[in-house]
Amino acid sequence: MLDQSNAERTLYGFWLSPYMSQVAHFLSETGLNYRYERVSPFQGSTLTPEHKERNPLGKIPTLSDINGVNISESQAICRYLARIYPEARRFYPIDDPLLCAEIDAKNDYIAFSIAGPFFNWFVVSAYFPKAWKLNVEKEAHTYSLCSVLMTKMWLTRLVNGSKMEPFLFGNEPFLPDFQLFYTLELSQMFSELFEMPEMHLFRDDAILQKFYYAMCERASTREILMAKESELDVTKNELFGGFGEAYLDKHIDRGILEKVFGHTV
Repeated sequence: MLDQSNAERTLYGFWLSPYMSQVAHFLSETGLNYRYERVSPFQGSTLTPEHKERNPLGKIPTLSDINGVNISESQAICRYLARIYPEARRFYPIDDPLLCAEIDAKNDYIAFSIAGPFFNWFVVSAYFPKAWKLNVEKEAHTYSLCSVLMTKMWLTRLVNGSKMEPFLFGNEPFLPDFQLFYTLELSQMFSELFEMPEMHLFRDDAILQKFYYAMCERASTREILMAKESELDVTKNELFGGFGEAYLDKHIDRGILEKVFGHTV
């Protein structure tokens, strides 16, 4: 649970990130207190020397635990918590290697076939064109249509290969359920922010809707969603304001983009 007075265990990131949100949710479900410290890529905060000392990859989230260890990457953080804290093992039962293998398979599938491609879809088709005012409307639209086809196909395979009663493994969530939920949650938010209805991944899927609302009924889910909402205006200002100056202009070569698209962007 979120505890702003606890200075020992700290979660670094920002609430728009589905990766940080799922770690925060995991911590809340297990009753492990943590202090939240905002580190926003939209301000260039992930590339500061201070943060890169915690996370050499310059990403979020990072968890600084009470033992002084810094752990990065959302799935690695959650698996670490399950190995260290018994109360977290109901979501990743380390004493059951066969079940963990099934959980890892679902986690990897969501990460590589759904969540990762969705993020690329958002960046290429929605964010870069708007934030950078790139002249790539036609290309962005084509990429978006391809992404819709592929993402919906992979989601269908996930649903058909899972119990969905209402969660992936049955009536209780495991680690992949948190990852899936925050991918769906982000798709709903981005479809509204960027006025791209096709980006809403569960709008027309009754099974995924049932899954989504079952997760929303959990007290810990409501806690995280309220925290996300409280920070949304700040994040919107960064999202559509200073990100280009803070990050993109320093790390993305427009010349390469022009070679990719074959025209001035």
